[in-house]
Amino acid sequence: VLVKSGQTVVIGGLLKETKPVTTTKVPILGDIPIIGWLFRKKTTGTGEEKRDLMIFITPRVVKQLENPPKD
Repeated sequence: VLVKSGQTVVIGGLLKETKPVTTTKVPILGDIPIIGWLFRKKTTGTGEEKRDLMIFITPRVVKQLENPPKD
């Protein structure tokens, strides 16, 4: 991709699709190993959640000074 200094480029198209999962449980009893599953319930949502990642990049050309100041 070629752009001029100060122009913005957008990179996109990275999609992530997920189905929401909710866990409900009885306090303390749902955390017990082996039998905790008796006191827990997982539900999967009916809808899908879609996320799109877009990255905006604005390059700037910085010219180096011939004689940079010395500190």
